[in-house]
Amino acid sequence: MTLLSSSRLAAALALACLLSACGGSDHDEPPATDTPTQPGEPGTPPPAPQLRCAA
Repeated sequence: MTLLSSSRLAAALALACLLSACGGSDHDEPPATDTPTQPGEPGTPPPAPQLRCAA
């Protein structure tokens, strides 16, 4: 194995590890459902959390 091919192999492995750590495959996630998880009117999303900056 030459130096060029081993560096390409290392780059390909690093890229594969990076992609698997960032998202993986879509098959691992459960299917999305339209039913709300909190009580309320059907179809209304839960309120977004308010983010505040530290002073």
